[in-house]
Amino acid sequence: MLEIIPGNYLTVTPYGAWRAVARADDSPERRILMAILREATSPELTLAAASFWTGESDAEAALTPLLRLQEDASLQAWPSARAAPLGTLEATLPQFLAQLSDAGQAVLADSMGFCLAMTGYDHETGEALAALGADMLSVAERQSAALAKLGDHLLDGWGNVDAAGISGLSFWPMHVGRTRLALTVSGRPRFNQQAFADLVWALCVRYGDRKSVV
Repeated sequence: MLEIIPGNYLTVTPYGAWRAVARADDSPERRILMAILREATSPELTLAAASFWTGESDAEAALTPLLRLQEDASLQAWPSARAAPLGTLEATLPQFLAQLSDAGQAVLADSMGFCLAMTGYDHETGEALAALGADMLSVAERQSAALAKLGDHLLDGWGNVDAAGISGLSFWPMHVGRTRLALTVSGRPRFNQQAFADLVWALCVRYGDRKSVV
């Protein structure tokens, strides 16, 4: 029988943040991750919260998906609550973006090509990459049925590669609630950083459809 250890507060790891936004599937695990990321402070793990996130009234059924997420390093438990990044997105996002590329260059844009934040680029280049990222989102949406047939061969990003297959520029769709964003990165992506988890957390607090535990 699974039991809750009192006084544990849940946060999403960089890997869990990636699982939450890389695709728009409706798996139980992704619903849990998104629910936690929508909160401005890390929520306490209680049976009421677990039941709310999973829709399961049975304690074992409610806690089992959370255990799986912890075992695959998508969730962490802490003895005290942590707060989402403070400040406006305009002020906070660039510092996170700078850590997501080994070249220190990245752009985050919405589906209309509006640049939400950039780092390492001049304004003109950043705006051009924002527009290109939005076009990539449009292609992915139009071809979603065809891409779904790739199954396990379906990758999460799009790359601009040379003849050796090495990518110097990559585009990564992000699904935050009903909002679709495009993350463009020069050089090698570094998404296994706390900065990525913080960036996703800030975006989910802003754009996620938050609900309350009752």
